[in-house]
Amino acid sequence: MSVFKVYDKKMYLNKAMDLLKSNNTTDHIYACLELRFCIEAIVYQKLLHGIDGLPNSIIETWQPNKALKMLYEFDSLTGANCVVEINLSNAKEPPKDGWLFFGEQKLPPVRWLNKTYNKLGSFLHLVEPKKAALVDSTDVRSAALKIAEQLKEYINTNFLISIKGVDIKKCPVCEQDIAFSLLKVKDGEVRKCSNNRCGALFSVKVDKTNNKVTFDCKTYDIKCQCCNKDIVIPELTIRNLDVFGCSNCGSRYLPRGNYEFALLPKKS
Repeated sequence: MSVFKVYDKKMYLNKAMDLLKSNNTTDHIYACLELRFCIEAIVYQKLLHGIDGLPNSIIETWQPNKALKMLYEFDSLTGANCVVEINLSNAKEPPKDGWLFFGEQKLPPVRWLNKTYNKLGSFLHLVEPKKAALVDSTDVRSAALKIAEQLKEYINTNFLISIKGVDIKKCPVCEQDIAFSLLKVKDGEVRKCSNNRCGALFSVKVDKTNNKVTFDCKTYDIKCQCCNKDIVIPELTIRNLDVFGCSNCGSRYLPRGNYEFALLPKKS
């Protein structure tokens, strides 16, 4: 089934617009939820269209803003607005005339998407007691209407540019899947795990012949003093003396280090 049918972005936007016609403030809250669904549909259409081998762990766990940011990092063309034209000329050099419009891809900017998605989410929670007296119920409706109008630009197009050449590896610390673009990844570059709670650093090695990515990650392994399970700790956590925990029993640990300094002699 086409991704355009699985994630029907226009349907969610139309539902939101109908709810915003109501004078019931509860309907306005549900409209915000439909608008979030609309944003998710826009991004997941892009994420699923033509990408081979992308695991469900990335599709199911990444929020729309992170998904779009990942696509943009792979290839700026796949995560941006662009017009595609074709020319039937047999000339060796690109001709000046005779170009035919083929399609236009429209995607929201990552910064706008992140801000908008979070703003809509804030309307889905009860207001803090100290701010309750200051809240105007019309704020939700006006904000949602403005966002709905902005989303219309990205609704009436089902043209997407696909990305190819993706390799998937698991982080050795948190075991989250990490996607690499074989077109952009560079041999020897240092990457950080996309899981913010992990933050492991690793050095990437690229096998151009087999189109594969491998990486080295410096970690420290210890036994949990409570449940005796292995804990894998990234080097950066130790260097920063950050708190880490056992994923099995939840016990928390704090690294402790002693530092000494030696004064180097002056050069003559």
